[in-house]
Amino acid sequence: MLSIPGVGPRKTLDLISEFGSLEHIFSVGYKQLTRIPGIKDKIARSILNDPDEDLIAGQTKLIDKFKVEMVTLWDESYPEQLKQIYDPPIALFCRGNIDLLSSDSIGMVGTRTPSGYGKEISSQFSRDLAQRGLTVVSGAAKGIDTYAHEACLNAGGQSIAVLGNGVDRVYPAENRTVYNELSEKGLLISEFLMGSKPDAQNFPRRNRIISGLTLGTIVVEAAERSGSLITAYFALDQNREVFSVPGPVNSRQSRGTNLLIKQGAKLVENVEDILEELGGKYKMGSSQGQQELLIAADPHETAVLEHLPETGEIHIDDLSLLADQTTFALLGTLLQLEMKGLIQQLPGKYFKRRF
Repeated sequence: MLSIPGVGPRKTLDLISEFGSLEHIFSVGYKQLTRIPGIKDKIARSILNDPDEDLIAGQTKLIDKFKVEMVTLWDESYPEQLKQIYDPPIALFCRGNIDLLSSDSIGMVGTRTPSGYGKEISSQFSRDLAQRGLTVVSGAAKGIDTYAHEACLNAGGQSIAVLGNGVDRVYPAENRTVYNELSEKGLLISEFLMGSKPDAQNFPRRNRIISGLTLGTIVVEAAERSGSLITAYFALDQNREVFSVPGPVNSRQSRGTNLLIKQGAKLVENVEDILEELGGKYKMGSSQGQQELLIAADPHETAVLEHLPETGEIHIDDLSLLADQTTFALLGTLLQLEMKGLIQQLPGKYFKRRF
């Protein structure tokens, strides 16, 4: 059914409801099919045609080559959250850790041309969500999506990319490194056949999966007419939370986010605002063990962190004396700790703990 033009998830589910099973659809007659609303002559004939053996062989070859697992709507590993939407994908092509499908997750979307503010906020939110044990879901596009995935993975977190093309194709081309990291440390998913191109009409369909898979969606910088707002409206329709990061009133990238707030989206300034809406399940205490694991992975980071005061800040020169390291040697370690979201650099080369 996935390869038949004009038969999307909703029509497939309607056909299953009418004829009892997916298999039975292919054994009914032409007249029975065309009695179903939306099933015209061309679609009915396509359903009744013999399977395209070349297509099946090609898909099988690509699935094996890229180590992809197909999860259908009837499999135990299919995400419960996604089953609840009006038109859940009949199948998901999954490349990576499919256990993430059942994890609690938050979507993050935004403009492909973020400002410095947008880059900073998306990275910060993503790191903080990762440290609370939440999976960050985005679309692997340029801009906010990329910063969200990268920050999450750098913090040792879990991230899912929902694609508007086959999971074997990299789009945009410059995101190959992110794709490779996601396939190894996270998960790439798509409802589109292997080899599918990133056609424009695919992305609204992709967006409904981002919102449907997650507990809520954060919008970080978006124009007034954008795919990010489409995702937010899908989330509302699916009875999911919509979180919007406010921006400058004179910024084109913030018109969409500010509009969402006017329309009732939750204004969020930090991850704590999001956790509050989720009922406190993911408060700081629940992620302390994860943070310790992130630190313990590198003894140099542990040693430096031990010399940072519990409160207040410290200059890099003073830290250098305490840690008995040159400032040059310290910079690399401090950068890693900052990327993990464990410390914050302040003006004048001062540093402080974030928690």
